[in-house]
Amino acid sequence: MQSLKYLERLDQVKYLSEENYANYRAIVRLMFRESERLHFSLDKNQLLTMLRQEDGYEDYGEDQLGRDLMQLEKWHNVTAVQDPHDVYTIADFKAKRFQYILTPESLIIERMTMDLEALKTRTTSLSINAFRRILTALDTAAKLDEMSLPEINEWWQDLEGDFKHLNENHQDYLRQFYDPENQRQMDTAEFVAHKQRLVRYLEDFIQNMQFSAEQIGDKLEGFTTEQVEHILELVYKSQLDAPQVTTEHEAGWEEGLRAQERSLWTALQEWFCGRDSNARQLMDVTNEIIRQVVQRAALLVQMYSMGVSNKAELRQLMGIFAGISDLNEAHRLSAMVFGAQTVRHFTVNADRNTDQTDSPTWEEPPMEYLLKPRSRVYRPRMDRSGFKDRTAEKMEQRKMILQKAKDQEELVKSFIRDGTLDFGNLGKPVPPEVRSVFLEWLALANLSADGSARTQYGQTFTIRYKSKGTCRMQCTDGVLTMPDCMLVFEGGV
Repeated sequence: MQSLKYLERLDQVKYLSEENYANYRAIVRLMFRESERLHFSLDKNQLLTMLRQEDGYEDYGEDQLGRDLMQLEKWHNVTAVQDPHDVYTIADFKAKRFQYILTPESLIIERMTMDLEALKTRTTSLSINAFRRILTALDTAAKLDEMSLPEINEWWQDLEGDFKHLNENHQDYLRQFYDPENQRQMDTAEFVAHKQRLVRYLEDFIQNMQFSAEQIGDKLEGFTTEQVEHILELVYKSQLDAPQVTTEHEAGWEEGLRAQERSLWTALQEWFCGRDSNARQLMDVTNEIIRQVVQRAALLVQMYSMGVSNKAELRQLMGIFAGISDLNEAHRLSAMVFGAQTVRHFTVNADRNTDQTDSPTWEEPPMEYLLKPRSRVYRPRMDRSGFKDRTAEKMEQRKMILQKAKDQEELVKSFIRDGTLDFGNLGKPVPPEVRSVFLEWLALANLSADGSARTQYGQTFTIRYKSKGTCRMQCTDGVLTMPDCMLVFEGGV
């Protein structure tokens, strides 16, 4: 298996998305259709005739076709082979009339595009036949020595195809249940009628798969290591024996062939053997899908019954009550609806005119009770109102902030005497907020190359150290020991 690190760029897919992709795809699709009819090579005139019969290509020119074919050949989508027929002179030979053939890579890519186009209309199913064919193929594995190499090769191709079909088919089918669009359809009332057939289909698949998967797992576990190596060696010889068009292969081709055969056998063992096999995981996923399907259908039935039937019943009862003029008739209808056979308790937290517990319902005054939807996503409607004008509050708040800043500025400047701020001789204790300002000024001066800085009040100052010792700044919350320095302001304060 090729390492993910060495994956190469595929130039063959460029024709799907390049600027002139419509012409490229039309040419490749026409050649693909003709190859399915066993017309493997086409010349330029044949291609031009077929293209001009398509809508939108009536005026498609020969020169344009030549350029498009040249580009497709550059991307290795087509191979140009010189046509040896109808050449009678050297001039005809030099004209180089080519036959164009789709490369194997282009055939695979075009099949993929057609599968993508049919993805919305393709139907998938959970078939048990693939399990039975794989089981039969494993029974035949014990008789490979009696078979010829072509028969062994055909046996291996059938086993590989059945396993690939099984793996892809169940993935495509079960993936539908996790598709958002399909999940929305499963939440509709129409899904309830379809639920029973779907559940029965999935249950039958699980039962058949469980029986077949266990048998296949037992067969695989019954092969010894020597038997597996012998089987893979016979398969390898059969594939080498199959005639090939070319005898030249890339380096490591034989090792890659052996690795491919062994990976298929390993995938079979992982699928069917062990407690954590893919078959067991498939059964768990299918059982979970059945549970979700049944649960969704039950919720839909419950919602439909509560939302429609009960509403219609209450509407009819209210109409009957409204049409009764005799009180005794109303008592009889009330006894039938709310009688002992259908007991219902209604409680309303409202003020009553009497404290009697046995007061008849018809003698009580009417009460109002606000009904709310039972939906979980319901939210009460919010009362909308305009924005309140808070201009006065903002102005008052701004005034308070400015006044506080002004008071702090006056307090800070009160410590500056004769244009200097001597931290060891301030005269009175310093509050914490003023101390933070002083320390900020010191930090700015120490970061400056010439020891000068500017305060937030627009004053320029310079730091001067009185000595190499320390001084003590008296604060309201303690004493701060710091370098013996002072700040000298220009022009005083």
